[in-house]
Parts: sequence; structure tokens; C-alpha cells
Amino acid sequence: MLTACATPITGAPHAATGTTGPPGGGLPLEPEQARLAELFAQVRSWDICAMHDIEAAGRATGYVPDELLPYREPGICRLLMKDRSGVQEWELQIDVFPVIPTEGGGQPLDVGGVRLEQVRDSDDSRCAYSYPIGTPGAEPWGIELSVFSVAGDRPPCDVAREYAGAIAPRMADPPLRSAGGTTPALDIAASDPCALAAAMVPAMSDGQALGPGAVGVGDIDPYGCTVEVTAGAGSEARRLRGSVQFTITSAADLGSVTIGGFPGTSNQLGINCQAEFAPSDVLLAGNPEISPTVPVVEVVGECDRIDAIAGAAAAAVGLPAGQGPRRDAQALGDLDPPPTAAGVGAPFDPCTVAEGWRAYPDDVQPPTARDPVPLTVRPQDPFKVGCQFNAGEMFSSLVWGLPTDDGFSADPAQRNAGAVAVRFGGRPGVEETRTNTVNGQPTCYSAVQVNPGIAAMVTTLPADPCRVNRAVLEQVARNAP
Repeated sequence: MLTACATPITGAPHAATGTTGPPGGGLPLEPEQARLAELFAQVRSWDICAMHDIEAAGRATGYVPDELLPYREPGICRLLMKDRSGVQEWELQIDVFPVIPTEGGGQPLDVGGVRLEQVRDSDDSRCAYSYPIGTPGAEPWGIELSVFSVAGDRPPCDVAREYAGAIAPRMADPPLRSAGGTTPALDIAASDPCALAAAMVPAMSDGQALGPGAVGVGDIDPYGCTVEVTAGAGSEARRLRGSVQFTITSAADLGSVTIGGFPGTSNQLGINCQAEFAPSDVLLAGNPEISPTVPVVEVVGECDRIDAIAGAAAAAVGLPAGQGPRRDAQALGDLDPPPTAAGVGAPFDPCTVAEGWRAYPDDVQPPTARDPVPLTVRPQDPFKVGCQFNAGEMFSSLVWGLPTDDGFSADPAQRNAGAVAVRFGGRPGVEETRTNTVNGQPTCYSAVQVNPGIAAMVTTLPADPCRVNRAVLEQVARNAP
């Protein structure tokens, strides 16, 4: 568990370390842009996820930790807390964002002499506060803590105020990425997006010499930079625009192309084109039902130049300085992983006993091969371990557990009226059909005796879900003890 910094709250976070090159990548910046570029260099050196305090979040919400991951970009980190039933949740998010005061001013919070403004829209489900950073300027920025509840049992601003007080020392003196407080490290943050944008300029202008004022800088933020180039002269002059943004995307979206030696993808984006590439092998895996994500560089520009400018950006990616994660680093990802077969003493692994998807009929398998998803087991669930096999219109799960007196059984006498005795692989079992109360489609419950316990399946499918269960449990019955 990470420990809070002991530095007094000063409102003036320390400078970045380990950065190379001038802030803004040497691009011609306006004075306010130059101020922000200096600040953003500091921001990229911070480990935003290490600002979270999981134990304090538990005290503030009364819930248990579920997931800690970067969200949408490397500089946003979201901590999910859920009640033990898995139904209600709190989202606690830390970001660096312009200070946008709540309409009417809200209720400012004083923490150690530092005034935190209430920001953005607040209502019965969300509330946010901003810790001021940097020197005053035309556009104030802050470390923003926002909370959002899904069926939460406390007013969100109460949770936000309590949690802001708990993590204020970390906002006052942000932990550095170079300290290795979380793992995996987000190496992408070692680069300046404006340095990548600057590297794109020659490709944007086709190598032409550019005169004074031909290069301008548009919007910048800690993980993004837009550059504008005027190429040619007179009636042949053409104003070109390109942008770089560090984002988080699904790992499944990458690999269709290679950009600068990195796995990537490229597609049309309105009148422009977009290219994305992953400059490191970092994989961010959270809750098992959500696809893993990766940090990427997103480049947007003219379609006839996108390959060249994306390649130039890839060549300018910097490598991180410093050591790797500490031995006690907080792991990013699923904080409450599903149980394993070995961990609960199951005689088989539901994800692999029937060779993954192989036992499922061909017509219900996913069009693209993928692994089944381990199931989260809630206290009220009768089974001990399980796996999801969802594809298209089919929702299917295979689980193992010990029989109960309330229906989790392979004995028709313990089930509802209409349950029938069947055999799977020569072993006694049960089969029962009913209508799914959520989508109105046929649902089949099937179970077979194993040693010890039972293997059970529930499948919802418009056309004969029991045929799916039979195919899989025949295989399970042959392979399980």
C-alpha cells in the first residue's frame, strides 16, 4: 500500500525531474502557452495513480476496492470502489484540468490552508474539487478530484471532501513516475507531445523550407499538442494542421499496421486521417469483462501525409529515465480479481476444462477468437468459480461449486417444476428451461455431478440454449474428475 507524503501542503508542487529538451518541443509558443508548457512538463512527471489512497477511499465510501487504472489518457486515473454485492459503486477520479468553478461557486474546501474550489457540474450523483497548481495565469489549472456514484448511499460532495482531505498531501507534493510507485510504468509520459508534433513539421511541409511565422501552435494540454504549418507561398500556400494526443485505447484495436516499428492502426477521421501506435509493451488489464487497454500516441492530420507524420512522431518518442517500479509498487488493474480454480479447490478450471470455446457449437462462437472471461463471484452467488462465454446474442456461463439446498444442484428434485433428469457423459445431471426475465429469451440451466461438487451452466439464447449446455457439459463430464 502506498503511503502519503509527509510534505506540508504548500500549493506549489515540486518541479519535474528527468525531462529532456525545452518544454513545448522547441515550437514557437505564445507567452501563455510557454507558461503552460512548463507546467505540463511537471504534470507528465507525476504519477497520477499514485495520488490515490485505496485505504482512504474505503473509509470515505464504505466500499471495497475494485479497480485502479488510467482512464482515457495517461494523466487520468480512476479508482472504482464497489459494495460487496457488486451492484453499487463509487468512481474516484484524479485528473489535471482547467479550473471551471461550479455555477454559483459551490462550497469551497479548505485543506491545510489551501482553498480547493468546487468545480464542474455537481448533482445528486457527482461532485468535484480542484487543487490549484502552477503560477497564476490566464487559464488556471488544478489537480481535479471528481467522484461519481452509481446508486451510492452518501452525498457525493461528502465523499469528495473527505477523500480530498485524505489525499491532499499527495496533491501538494505529487509522487513522481520516476519513483516507481505504481506498476506497470507508463513510459509514454516520458515524451513531450509537442516534441512529437515538432518532429512532424518537416513531413507536413514535404521538406520545404519554412519562413518566419509559418509554424504556429494551437491547443496544448499535458498530453496533447496541435501544430499548424503554412507550406508554399502566394496562391499555392496551404495551411496544414496536425495534432498529437497521448490516449488509452483497446489493445484489440492495434496491430493492423506498423508505425515506426510500433504496432498501430490507421483510419479515416472526418476530413482527416488518424493513426495510433503503442510505443511500449504496457498492457493495462482491469476487470476481466473489460478488454485490456494500452497507452498510445494518436496522430491526426491530412490523409495524404498521415503515414509520414505518424512515422516522424514515432521516431521522436523518448525513453523514460530512472529505475523501474519499486518492489512495493501498487499494481494497476483489478483490485478484486475473480477466484481461481486452484484457489477454491475446484476439480477443474471452468475456463479451460472444455478447451475454452472449442466445445461450444460453431454457430454461437465469436467470429474472432478470444479468451473466455473469469467470473466475479459475489457473496450471494452459490458457485465458487466460473467463466463467461458471451458472444452475439448468447450469454453463457460455466461454473463449479458444491450443491446447495436452494437450487444449485444437479438433482431435479432440488430444482423447479419442469426440471428433468438427464445424463452428460454417462453422469447424472439435470436440465431446466425458463424465460429470462430481463430480455424475455429462452434460458437453460444444466448441471452434472463431478467429484466433488457440480458443474453447472446457464445459457440464454433465442434458439435452443439447452443444446449449447449439452455440447459443453458432455465435454466437461469426460474431462472432469
